[in-house]
Amino acid sequence: MSLPTSARAVRKLSGKSILSQLREALALKLGPQRLGLSEYYEYGLWDPRLDAARRAEFIGWRTSQTLDRRHNDDHARVLANDKLINYLILHALGFPIPQPLATYSTNGRRIADETTLHTRDEVLDFLASTAYPLFVKPISAGYGRGAAGLAGFDGKQVTLLDGSRVDFDRFFAPFEFLPFQGMLFQACVESHPAIQALTGSNALCCIRMICLVMQQETLIHTAFFKIVTGRNMLDNFSHGDYGNLLASLDPERGVITHAIRRMGPGGDIDHHPDTGQPLIGFQLPCWNEAIALVKEATRHFPGLGIQNWDVAITPAGPVLIELNTESELAVPQAINHRGLMDERLRQALRKLDEERETTARAVRKGFHA
Repeated sequence: MSLPTSARAVRKLSGKSILSQLREALALKLGPQRLGLSEYYEYGLWDPRLDAARRAEFIGWRTSQTLDRRHNDDHARVLANDKLINYLILHALGFPIPQPLATYSTNGRRIADETTLHTRDEVLDFLASTAYPLFVKPISAGYGRGAAGLAGFDGKQVTLLDGSRVDFDRFFAPFEFLPFQGMLFQACVESHPAIQALTGSNALCCIRMICLVMQQETLIHTAFFKIVTGRNMLDNFSHGDYGNLLASLDPERGVITHAIRRMGPGGDIDHHPDTGQPLIGFQLPCWNEAIALVKEATRHFPGLGIQNWDVAITPAGPVLIELNTESELAVPQAINHRGLMDERLRQALRKLDEERETTARAVRKGFHA
């Protein structure tokens, strides 16, 4: 939705004049939060129910980046951003992850005993002989780039789970994109039957948990549910561009409290567009098990104080899909028009700062046996 369209929609919804909107947005941009004009509309800061105290709790992409840089050490990012390293750790510790089927890597990297692929011809042979469906994604990438669900291969074209067909040369292009560092083939993971009944699809819908990882505890501050629609293979939202939905969750109960089909005014939605099933009040199965699993997993990635976990609820229970850094922490604010920087988050960030300073003092002091 363009900014002029958003402004007119807000005027219609709230009665707030466009001039008043611009004044509010400018004050937020010039203030300590440095929120952009698009963020004013996307996160619902125009909502007349928000007082000054609640508006002060919102953050923008700049603050999101600052928090990530401050609390995630550069040397530790590889533990999350390189999926082979991440899965290798999780697999060694016995955590549930999608089964690795094959890894394409020119230097022969792998997670466990999956097939290793080094060349284009080996990828061709694997696609011609493997069982379907399966999932493929880059070793190092985010936001669903280069990922796809595969339904079959006829020797020339790859059939995707959404029914579309891709020539092998086009399919193979991400394999040769050096920043991806190779590709990982995994067994498809299905959503729990209760989730399939909600969406009408067996495509995977992940829960994103934003975790503050302190030395003695992990706070799961925010959780939201990425809900597929139509024939989409992936649950990526991308501001609503793919037609998928985002739903905020009560972190204590795993119940949907709000849902949107796009960011900005008028984006709220109460029922799934394909099944007509109510979204608000939907109880995610295995919630306590998912919380416990993610909290335990966070302990094994030192140097990452803010961890963003994707976890799927399957017929067999929760499965860890991946760990991310550098995520857009501000996006969940768009779902329920609530700022992320509440007192719980402030306390956790202060604790992380204190722990970091304690460690820095110890380093400066040095070790003396």
